[in-house]
Amino acid sequence: MRRRVSVMGAVVVLSFGVLGMSGCGQSHAVGSSNNQASPLADSQSPGSKAVPSNASRSISSPSSSTARHRQFNPQSIDMVSPSVGWVWNQDTIWWTQDGGGHWAVETPRSLPKNSTLSVQVISKNVAWAAVSTNLMEKPPFPVWVTTTHGTQWHRTTSLPHNDGISFISAVSAEVLWMATDMVGASGSESMVLDATINGGKTWTMLPSSVTSQMATQPDVLHPKSVHPIPFFADKSGITMTSTREGFITGGQTGQTEETALLSRTADGGQNWFNVRFPNSHGEVLNWTFPPRFFSAQDGLMAVEVNNSKMATYTTHDGGTTWTSGTLLPFSRQLGSPLWSFATIDSGLYLAMTTNVQGVITGATLYGTSNGGRSWKPFAANSLPLREVKALDDVSATTAFAVTRSKGQSTIWKTQNGGHTWQALNSSW
Repeated sequence: MRRRVSVMGAVVVLSFGVLGMSGCGQSHAVGSSNNQASPLADSQSPGSKAVPSNASRSISSPSSSTARHRQFNPQSIDMVSPSVGWVWNQDTIWWTQDGGGHWAVETPRSLPKNSTLSVQVISKNVAWAAVSTNLMEKPPFPVWVTTTHGTQWHRTTSLPHNDGISFISAVSAEVLWMATDMVGASGSESMVLDATINGGKTWTMLPSSVTSQMATQPDVLHPKSVHPIPFFADKSGITMTSTREGFITGGQTGQTEETALLSRTADGGQNWFNVRFPNSHGEVLNWTFPPRFFSAQDGLMAVEVNNSKMATYTTHDGGTTWTSGTLLPFSRQLGSPLWSFATIDSGLYLAMTTNVQGVITGATLYGTSNGGRSWKPFAANSLPLREVKALDDVSATTAFAVTRSKGQSTIWKTQNGGHTWQALNSSW
């Protein structure tokens, strides 16, 4: 079974095409770095090439009259603060500056019909959006960036070799990595990685995991590396924490041997090295999910253990070493974990239980104040936990959730750390 995880600010269970976990990749605060410019800005690696985009122009969001006729049905959320943030679904993006009371539609006007978006929020005004799939049109698919909270979008067309964007990861309005799923096999996946350092004006193809058939394609020159992206494992996401540092995560489903993947780059994606991390519980590590960093050194990562549990792994040295926290129930049928941290210490996790058919049979909300070393269950009064599709922890007291029932979405807010929740009477 393949998983698709959006790389973006909050953990979501959505069309498995972005970004992600916040919580995901998306993060409220992108990890800072003491490193200088990306090596992409300094020189091109042997065989790599900078490719101009086919289109580069500003595009307005839909008019307010169009916005009023759109149904408010978000499935993902990333609140940059208790007041300002974003929600989105597969083809619409909304923005709020009053804590979710009012939402403005801020979707690129030129979005192709029948598209699925991958979105990553950088700040209250900056976000990236990319078409990950489109059933009606052929690639290349477009990518946009906004620095005006969606009132204007700058469009760039991605490279023609992609047949669908798998993941995106950005550290600013200028710097973005775009991962494309090229060829998959049982428990393996070939991935091509492109990067831009000028907001999409040009792209550089980086050394990628390619098959022998892909390497001989006459219209695509695949750069070579001694340490390319691993072909092993289905990929769950990519998180770049600076212009040089980043991680690719993944694994395999249903295995009884160690299959979790954590691959790290320290040169902007030119070379990748597998990171070994301890198994504190003596069980099998099956999957890793994109980590969330709060500084250049401090980060958190969710890891699936023994096909049935979730562990929080913590690093305080930039991802070189990791330590594990308490195990909690985890349902692989639901894709990426509903897991979100406001700080390196304070976070929420929603554990779902399912039967063999994948039907949700129970749900429990947990909170931690020590980075996942231990968790406590919450009553979560009023919040219908089984209907939660996205969870976003903003501070030690404030968090948001998105529920969906009978085709309708609702935004919920807590101001006491998750113990009680109130449905917002949102307008748009």
